[in-house]
Amino acid sequence: MPLDKRRRARQSVSMKTIKQNRDTLLLRLVKYIGRSEAWGTDLGARVFSQLNTELISRSEGTLVLIDYDGLERSDVSFQREAVVETLRKHRPRLLFVAVNLEDPDLLTNLELALEKRGEFLLVRRGNGEVRVIGKRLPEEQKRTLETVWKAGEATSAQLVKTAPRGKLSTAASRLMALWRAGLVERVEGTAPSGGREHRYYSIS
Repeated sequence: MPLDKRRRARQSVSMKTIKQNRDTLLLRLVKYIGRSEAWGTDLGARVFSQLNTELISRSEGTLVLIDYDGLERSDVSFQREAVVETLRKHRPRLLFVAVNLEDPDLLTNLELALEKRGEFLLVRRGNGEVRVIGKRLPEEQKRTLETVWKAGEATSAQLVKTAPRGKLSTAASRLMALWRAGLVERVEGTAPSGGREHRYYSIS
């Protein structure tokens, strides 16, 4: 088998293993709210407290699906205090993706709440498409994220090979920024040279 095909095959197995080994937790917001509408900072703070209790003991790398199913209306204040503050508290230790977020008003209010806190969130649509909402992602980080999504995983050394005049430190910084923003998963491994190497994986 040619070298490139062997490398792709190893990456495919590695990515499959990572996804199979991830713990997954579904957080259905209406369960914590108690109704189909959510308004204000006080309710948001109470839901945040419940979510925090649920998440604090979860193992690193757990994929947390924030489920909007059944939530019909909410304002920016609730989304900021309940959802965005939960992200800020538990990332990058935990991985977050919003699901069943099809209502345009809910989506807009969540995006405004994320922007106010300078945060990002992955949203998985009903058709399987994944997009980033919240703060505007710098163009170079957006390209790096798209590279990780396309390959399923990447290291800074791999990114340098695909970028003309790329620098290892720059590639490492971009991947680190995406990890801290909660947009990729980071797993420590061993480089071909025998040293420590971080691999970054697509979350959704």
